[in-house]
Amino acid sequence: MKTKIILLVTVFMFCILSAYAPVFAEEKSRALIIYSPNDLEDLTQVRILDTIVSRFTSDITIASDEESLNLDEYSHVFYIGLIKKKISTSLIQQMEEFKGEMVFFGSNVEQLTKRFEFVSTGEFETIRSVSIPQSDITTEIEETRRITKINVKENQEILVLGDDTKPLIIHDKNSYYVGTTNFHNPIGMVIGETLYEIFDKQKNGQKVKYLRLEDIHPKTDAKNLKNIAMYLKNQKIPYLVTVIPVYTSTKTKEEIHFSDVPKLVEVLKYMQKNGASFVLHGYKHQYRETETGEGFEFWDVQNNRPIYQSKDDKIIIPTNQEEQLMLEEYERQYIKDAIENGVTEMIAHNLYPLAFEAPHYAMSQSGYEILSGYFSTYVGQLQITDQSRKSTYGSITSGKPSFLHGMTSIPETMGYIEKDIRNPENPFAESLQNMKSMGDDVSQYSDGYLGAFYHPYLGLDTLKEVIKILNSFPNTTWLDLKQLPNKVEVENVLIQSKNGEVTIEKNIVSSDYEMNIFVKNSFMYVLILGGLLFCFAVYFIAARQNNMPTSNLKRDQAK
Repeated sequence: MKTKIILLVTVFMFCILSAYAPVFAEEKSRALIIYSPNDLEDLTQVRILDTIVSRFTSDITIASDEESLNLDEYSHVFYIGLIKKKISTSLIQQMEEFKGEMVFFGSNVEQLTKRFEFVSTGEFETIRSVSIPQSDITTEIEETRRITKINVKENQEILVLGDDTKPLIIHDKNSYYVGTTNFHNPIGMVIGETLYEIFDKQKNGQKVKYLRLEDIHPKTDAKNLKNIAMYLKNQKIPYLVTVIPVYTSTKTKEEIHFSDVPKLVEVLKYMQKNGASFVLHGYKHQYRETETGEGFEFWDVQNNRPIYQSKDDKIIIPTNQEEQLMLEEYERQYIKDAIENGVTEMIAHNLYPLAFEAPHYAMSQSGYEILSGYFSTYVGQLQITDQSRKSTYGSITSGKPSFLHGMTSIPETMGYIEKDIRNPENPFAESLQNMKSMGDDVSQYSDGYLGAFYHPYLGLDTLKEVIKILNSFPNTTWLDLKQLPNKVEVENVLIQSKNGEVTIEKNIVSSDYEMNIFVKNSFMYVLILGGLLFCFAVYFIAARQNNMPTSNLKRDQAK
């Protein structure tokens, strides 16, 4: 009997520990990314690596190699040697004695004479493709990349090759050397694939695909959108819809809100009820005199900087910290107003956004921090620095990079469809082929997202071709954003989703916009009621007058 009790307790404890094993694994994985502060380019590569690593742990610390560090606090250490420099004696000693997994990129590896004695490097060489031995993974690179030549010793394990013959990633025990500091894809993709081994994580073999309908605003054709929504419902496909609450005419400057297009709102409600999850895509999707859906909203393209001033103000180039802080405060309030107005106008029509996407993926680092106070989920590619909106990175997996301040990133990996006017007979052929090619590359890698977006004005027929492409990839499942834990919170409003259910907590009237709609509707109901009462009164009076002669006639007959 005692033996049975012990056995039962053992089994019970094993089940409890098994249930919480993923949590424990997540807690023990603490990553430290060390970089040199001598060059702004470091920040670009640091944030890309941050994004790649975030697939495996959200506990990521970014630090300069000139800071006082304690490596024993971490399970994984990454050092980016972008420039040649003397590493401090203290840091070298810690890296030599570090018991966890360590990945070293680029220059200065020869200073760790013990841990990386297996690494012998030479001059630079170039590559145009990357591949992973013992797998079918191989991806072409659009431009020539320069890597450090690695002289492989006998029996050295090679994890990644360039041009099928040039070692790019090698390792010995728990030490890994990578012969590049340029992590833009596809190199970032192969680094991510090797991290499964480095973090001792299992590949689930199931990829996620999604369709995103882009740039839905108050001028969108409601009938065309309804046809697409009905098709996706019949196909039982969940999908994302990016919504812009306000359309501004470039000619008249007139603003059109959803309150002005009730038929479109009804279509959006139909979509929300039948598979769609909404993503707030800015408030106006414009800053200067550009058409809604075409312009930028959170990046001043003309001056290549964040939104620091009103579009009509004379540009201020800050000369001191006080002026810089003033500009940054303007950006902060500008972004907050746009987000709060966007969310409150949508919920006033019972449309509930679950995530955010910046127009053209352009947003400053400060913008991401502000956004994280409202949204838990971000969709699309990421702007890596404030130096240029063109400095973006598109991960192929979901994660929580530290510069998103807790937001989960859902990547877009397959681009979009555009019309080729040079080919009038088949204007979408090249774009569809490019989308398929990008999907083919991504589908080689573990746990990747196959995400594509589509503008509904291109019609239903071409959308069907996109769906055909997405369905061509095996072992995939459609993303239903409502199944994920999402949270959106502005003043007086809390939207949450989980396991397919969306819950909303809000005041009866949560904004001035909603109050105006309420008053407008109330006035309309009063007019309708007043009209009915007036008609009833007229009818009653007319009926009474018509009855009077009849009564008099009966009295005369009685006499």
